[in-house]
Amino acid sequence: MKKQTAPRIFVISIFVLAAIFPAWLSGNQIEIIRDYWGIAHIYADNDLELFFGAGYATAEDRMFQMELSRRKVAGKLAEIYGKDWLESDKLMRTLGLYKHAQEIACILQGDTRNILEAYADGVNYYLETHLDNLNPAFDEVGVVPDPWTVADSIAVWMRVSERFDRSWQNEVTALRNYEQRLRTGLIQEPAVVDNSAAIVTESDFLRTDPEAYRRLMEMEPRESSEWLEWNSLKASHAWTVSGSKTLTGGPLLESDPQIAVTLPSLWYEIHLSGGSYNARGICVAGSPGFLIGWNEDLAWGATALGSDNSDLFQEKLSRDGSMFLFEENWYPLQSYTEVIFVRNEDPVEMTVYRTIHGPLVDEFVKGVGSTEHFSLKYVAAEELDTPIAGMLAMMRSTNWEEFTGGLNDYMFPGIHVVYADVSGNIGYYTAAAIPIRSGRPGLPQIGWTGDEEWNGYVPFEELPHVLNTSSGFVASANHLPVGDWYPHSLTIGTGGTGHNPRSMRLYELLDDQNDFTFESFSEIHQDNVSAIARDFLSLARILSEKNLLSQNSTRILKALSDWDYRLLENSKAADVAETVVQVMHRSLRPNTATALLSSKYGGGHAGNIFLLRYALEEFERTQKLPDEEELAVWVNQVLEASAGSLRETVSQVRKAVMVYQTNLEGLPSIYPNANRNMPDLVTTSGNTIWSQLGNSYTQIADLSNIDSSRAFLVSEDPRSPHFFDQVELWAAGETRPAPLSREEVMKYAESIETLPSPIKKTMRQSGSD
Repeated sequence: MKKQTAPRIFVISIFVLAAIFPAWLSGNQIEIIRDYWGIAHIYADNDLELFFGAGYATAEDRMFQMELSRRKVAGKLAEIYGKDWLESDKLMRTLGLYKHAQEIACILQGDTRNILEAYADGVNYYLETHLDNLNPAFDEVGVVPDPWTVADSIAVWMRVSERFDRSWQNEVTALRNYEQRLRTGLIQEPAVVDNSAAIVTESDFLRTDPEAYRRLMEMEPRESSEWLEWNSLKASHAWTVSGSKTLTGGPLLESDPQIAVTLPSLWYEIHLSGGSYNARGICVAGSPGFLIGWNEDLAWGATALGSDNSDLFQEKLSRDGSMFLFEENWYPLQSYTEVIFVRNEDPVEMTVYRTIHGPLVDEFVKGVGSTEHFSLKYVAAEELDTPIAGMLAMMRSTNWEEFTGGLNDYMFPGIHVVYADVSGNIGYYTAAAIPIRSGRPGLPQIGWTGDEEWNGYVPFEELPHVLNTSSGFVASANHLPVGDWYPHSLTIGTGGTGHNPRSMRLYELLDDQNDFTFESFSEIHQDNVSAIARDFLSLARILSEKNLLSQNSTRILKALSDWDYRLLENSKAADVAETVVQVMHRSLRPNTATALLSSKYGGGHAGNIFLLRYALEEFERTQKLPDEEELAVWVNQVLEASAGSLRETVSQVRKAVMVYQTNLEGLPSIYPNANRNMPDLVTTSGNTIWSQLGNSYTQIADLSNIDSSRAFLVSEDPRSPHFFDQVELWAAGETRPAPLSREEVMKYAESIETLPSPIKKTMRQSGSD
């Protein structure tokens, strides 16, 4: 926060780059063209100038958000927001992600380092030239930002990973449940997998990669995880159809990453054209790799995998707590002291202790006994490289081989990746660094024997993948990546044992049509039909005709007799149906009246959907219901429990205030003038494809004519005329043009900003110093 040092640091950094990379001496100008919606299109002649411009434009739009993001990872939010954020800072200091980002930055080599240095220099050039005219939020908190660094960009991506990689916080609870079962003699039933829901079928994997399939078949079957389901963020969609299912003969690809719509968005949309790149898509502000995007040759989308890439290790400490046991030897705990500055409070000192596996995290985990100790081993804190390298390679790739080569360098957080290219190929890859465990998945590993250490990661070639599916489409809505034939354990618990309500509906719509256009993709995007509620009601009506429903169940059924299956706001019928779906979610359980159905179909949404599909198909084929008596018990239980849970009035969308800079952390308002009222929304349910509260970005890439692609993203800097001007698109579920060619971009150009050659400017300043 030393205001006077920022310009000099900028000068030195660029001067060093000039000595190493003579291309910077060319004197070519960098152009930033902004379109009608404020999106920055960066044009330059080489990669380094391109990313210099990207850093400058991103800082122009999002510098305060970037400041908060690096503070989150560094454990420095309490300096701004006070003691309420002390626990967040303590956790981040304990995890040590920012220190690890600095370690990676020190050893990072090659194109990735050069690009991140150029990006940081662009950010710092913006700070140097606008230090007296930054986002007014800086004045509100009394902060002058330090220069941006390569480590900051690495850390900002780690912040996203940490948000999605919190499975370790549930492992002690899973351990207690496991111990309870051992005491009582209860046996955990193996997970029931609905193989027909898998993104990658066994036959498609075999056809795509027979050698990897052979290796997988030689492995022992995977053990079930201890969790019943994954309760983290899981509401994204990405899908593509091959040219055989479109009117143009070229693939279409849509990606809708679902995370809370905030001011500003988590995502930053940008277009980079020059050197090795002509790509547009979304990154996170401060970290220039695209998670989702497209270029002239291909497009890709992503949804959260829910991968299990961290573990608690249960440790044995000496009586005085200074030593830990490992393989029959005692070793001293590593320790270091952290000082956390707190706004309007005295600084807080804390000591972080580490074993061979990682930091001790006892105070951040529920259920830890007084004599127990747990350390955390986490991929993001282990790897001495950054996923940004993989994302940059994906951005400049031209075909499936190059794209998956880049994907091989992507490690966290785990994602489902959907792919399409101009040659007509469509594909899918599970992307993550998944540890190979010796101990039981989902439980803390034993840390003192050395018998349950990680044995590397699942080889990239053995992760679920397919090129050109037999179905003609690929779709992910955070559901089952691969069937139970697959031997590796990838995801957290049984939340991924089949379809969820969103993937169920998405597969229906994609399988039902062979003449897709942009307009029909838009219709899917805006779909708010609850297929799971529809099918449950179909089953209930069959049972009603057989006089197998109770009076209360019949009453609920009648209340939904005219419902069109759409989950709309301010709809009493939709409110009732949502209650039914929520009750269904936990209705199939072992050791209950539904145990038989649970053992056949599993639990959660996946089990519900598997059961409904099978029962209705059998009824259509034979006019008889399988397990009719058990089905009647289940349906009555769900409907009667729903009747008891119904609210008296129709749910109303509250007129929520969208707090400026709330971000992933839910930070409080610090600049109220930039707060905005949420618009009226149509569908806010998380059980439909069109879940507007999470519709933070949309892209539809047309691989038959890439300039016809479209996108939308809400919000920028509050001083920008484009701060909130895409909100109408958001509320309506629409998109706007997102071309790649300069000719098409210029049709929507609103302004052009030219940056001088960074090297010439640096030399002038160096001479004056």
